[in-house]
Amino acid sequence: MKIAILISGRIARYETCLLPILYNSHYHEIDLFVSVNDKNEDCKYYNDMKINLQKWLKFISIKEFNIDKEIHDIFNPNYSISTHKVHANLQKINNKFVPYNSLSMYYNDMVAYDEACKYADKNGFEYDIYLKFRSDIIANNIPENIIRPVNNKIHLYNHIPACNFTSNGLYKKPIICDTYAWGNRQTMSIYCNTYNYVINKIKLYKGIYYVAGECSLTDNIYENNVEHSFHYYGYALDKYRRMFDNYIDTRQQLASHAKDINTFNEFIPAQKQE
Repeated sequence: MKIAILISGRIARYETCLLPILYNSHYHEIDLFVSVNDKNEDCKYYNDMKINLQKWLKFISIKEFNIDKEIHDIFNPNYSISTHKVHANLQKINNKFVPYNSLSMYYNDMVAYDEACKYADKNGFEYDIYLKFRSDIIANNIPENIIRPVNNKIHLYNHIPACNFTSNGLYKKPIICDTYAWGNRQTMSIYCNTYNYVINKIKLYKGIYYVAGECSLTDNIYENNVEHSFHYYGYALDKYRRMFDNYIDTRQQLASHAKDINTFNEFIPAQKQE
């Protein structure tokens, strides 16, 4: 099958996680579309990555994501209209905790998807599958028997999430997977439009909309009545997936342990997150 793999936000751990999966999935014709949030565009890690992934890489963008000023100003980190609870996972940007990582993921999902569509149209074909994936997934391969979406039918296929819970968003439903999900072009146009959906909700609720990776994605899918199903192929996330993150985070207060991507020159074997 022709598969467009969409990777957004981070490309960390590609060398230990993503590359083996690509090499072990030779029965598919895979193209890779990557949109990364980082200001360190010209560094050895990224330059090596482009060379190592060149067999599959059709698009790569490495640009720093900047949160919209209006959204930054109106977002209320202390209240959520859907849960009446404090947000769990925010990053400090300009002295205020905001859903920076989530918005970056949604935005870069949109960029990667748009570029995959442009590439298919320019070259006169259509992908069988548009697959949201991550560079830090530990798995054997993209399964040879992965379910092929039906043409022109809106249906989202989700891998059962590694961390499975009920959403804290507007829709108290089992979460939609933000790590490993796929569909045809029409379906993934909705999935990858979560950025615009969330921006509109933050404005609608004057900053008190609950934003979190899976939860806001779940709101988008349910509000748009996207038929979906859950499947299991087996995966884990790499323990070191946040190794280059250096922001202050409400969940982990990250800062001191982060590695500098500009000087990083190690091989750290993949290790499953417990």
